[in-house]
Amino acid sequence: MTYYPEKRSRRENIPGSSRKKAEKKRVRKQIFISGGILTALFVSMLVYMVAYTAGNDRKLLENEYNGRESAMLSKNLRGKIFSADGEVLAQSKAGDDGKQVREYPQGKLFSHVIGYTAKGGSGVEKLENYQLIHSDLTLPEKAAYDDRNELYPGNDIYTSLDVKLQKACLNALGNHKGAVIVSEAETGRILAMVSNPDFDPEKVNADWDKYVGSIGDGAMVNRVSQGLYAPGSTFKIFDAIEFMDEDMNKAMAYTFDCPGYTTIDGEMINCYHWEVHGKVDLKASFAESCNSSFATIGTSLNRDAFKKTLDNMMFGEKLPYDMESAVSSFVLDDSTSTKEVMQLSIGQGQTLMSPLHLNMITQAIANGGVVHKATVVDKVTSASGTVLSQTKPEDYRTVMSSEVAQKMQEFMREVVVNGTATKLSTRPYNAAGKTGTAEFSTNTSDSNVWFTGYAYDDSHPKVAVTIIMEKTAGSGGAYAVPAVRDILDTYFGYTPKPGEDDDANFVHVINDHNGDGVPDNAGAAASNADEGSSKDTAALNIDTNGDGIMDAIDLNGDGVPDAVDTNGDGIPDTNVGGGATNTSGQNAATAAGAAGTTGAQDNGQTSTETQTNTQNSTAAGAGTQQDTAGVQTTVQQNTTATQNAGQQNTAGAQQTTGQNAAGTQNGTLTATQGTAGAQTGAEAQTGTQTGAAGAGTQQNTAGAQGEAAWSEADMQAAEAAAGQ
Repeated sequence: MTYYPEKRSRRENIPGSSRKKAEKKRVRKQIFISGGILTALFVSMLVYMVAYTAGNDRKLLENEYNGRESAMLSKNLRGKIFSADGEVLAQSKAGDDGKQVREYPQGKLFSHVIGYTAKGGSGVEKLENYQLIHSDLTLPEKAAYDDRNELYPGNDIYTSLDVKLQKACLNALGNHKGAVIVSEAETGRILAMVSNPDFDPEKVNADWDKYVGSIGDGAMVNRVSQGLYAPGSTFKIFDAIEFMDEDMNKAMAYTFDCPGYTTIDGEMINCYHWEVHGKVDLKASFAESCNSSFATIGTSLNRDAFKKTLDNMMFGEKLPYDMESAVSSFVLDDSTSTKEVMQLSIGQGQTLMSPLHLNMITQAIANGGVVHKATVVDKVTSASGTVLSQTKPEDYRTVMSSEVAQKMQEFMREVVVNGTATKLSTRPYNAAGKTGTAEFSTNTSDSNVWFTGYAYDDSHPKVAVTIIMEKTAGSGGAYAVPAVRDILDTYFGYTPKPGEDDDANFVHVINDHNGDGVPDNAGAAASNADEGSSKDTAALNIDTNGDGIMDAIDLNGDGVPDAVDTNGDGIPDTNVGGGATNTSGQNAATAAGAAGTTGAQDNGQTSTETQTNTQNSTAAGAGTQQDTAGVQTTVQQNTTATQNAGQQNTAGAQQTTGQNAAGTQNGTLTATQGTAGAQTGAEAQTGTQTGAAGAGTQQNTAGAQGEAAWSEADMQAAEAAAGQ
């Protein structure tokens, strides 16, 4: 038997010392690899921390757990904030206790946009906090402060804000809650930003609980950038842009015959106070703000394309603005109902926008289609004046083609020349824009009113202005346009002549687009009325005493007031055209406090109303008593026999013969009135007429034109009142 010796492993064959060396080498290799990995991780973390710190130094500084800001303020005096023309808007002083006291020389005027330093800060104070607490003086400059044992002054911020313009914006809002923004259309620089109500930035700490508790007041909210509102008819800007984007030829050939309302898929929508616009094209629909026309347009648009257009126009996204801002929104998809699309088309329903957003779109229209980043800060300097950074205009996005922008410029100009903003038409500068009236409650006649537009002249760049006034009892044309006019007057340095802008009783009485001296919408009986003109509108939907409530409504556009709207909700109290009667017991033609009459008329009861002294101040025309707006002080009257129990109502006299004492017989308005205040049928009017009417002179009742017999004085007074 053969014997084989047992095999031994290689390790057993290695001498002991060699084995130890091999083991050490293996361990060192592992340590080296592990160390390399850890070193690489450490270096990576170090690089990341350095990069993050460099890129987020402001965030780190402003973190409430970081004591660096307090350390900085222990040696640096917080810098100043200036207006564009060098006025101090915010500054700090060192108190006797060593603490810094922040002062705002303009008081509440810039409270929202400049902001405050307490409670984490807001506005420019928060945006530029890093620069304000840093001092970039040179070492020799700092040495001089050391010698005087004074704090180093922090860097200064120069804004684009204009003090005079800011004051004009605040004054324009008056007692209304709301917001105003004025900006340069070509650069995005914000020149003024006002939100009302405001607050005292020096007392934020002391009054914090009061401000936070006033949820309904919203004094701490910057309504310009953080407020969200239904845009009302200003949204028709987006409808028109999409319509032209989809098919320019179709948009330019578009016409619509407006009877004051429209019904689509069983859903009805009416124009503001049921105004009848007649035959209108796209430009006229836009200028006269025809809800019926735009509801028709809106429901015809491609939903997917419209949604993409609105998305491109910054709905649903953060605006290009460095401070806090709200996100605008809308609802539109395949499941959106016809009713909701109709509401979207006129800026109601679930559509919400901020004034800042609308102003940016207005800028884009004015400059050819480009949205610029909105800026407030022009430059940052050291306390000694060395410029550390300068803000340059920054294009953000093209939101419409130059062709569409040019058409929109034409449309917005038409709004001022012949549309809802004619109160801007007399100025030497060129203005264009869009009015809007947005209902926010079905329980009141109050509305939020808008105007957004731009203006320019040979010596000033284009300036965009957007205003919203909350809870008014009228329209954008009645409230927002005069406010914007005052702002633009300040910007362009224009001083109106005494009495030039008497809006107290402004009434849009008449349209005479062909200049023949005869109202275009004088009624079907007027032989030379401009029948079929795209400018024909029912001028009877008017406000006779300037309270913002439309007193008379012409539903069928025949120039005769069919009904009245005493509460201003846009719904006629008495619809003669539809055969409805007033069953509330209140005489529909008696607008107590609105049309200047008192009293109520019950079913089957006669009464004589006496007109109060709301107007009756200026006589215009031979022997014809007119109010301050150039409108007859006889108030509106129903024109056909649909009164309760067969009762005819008059502006101050009751007649039992079935004949309207103001000259309406069997539904036809005659061209005569009695003299010396006496009405046809021997019915006397109490206290409304003070002089003889003159043969053939048509008396104007609640702004209602009769036949074409207007005197020259009547025309001049009406045109002056309408600002045409």
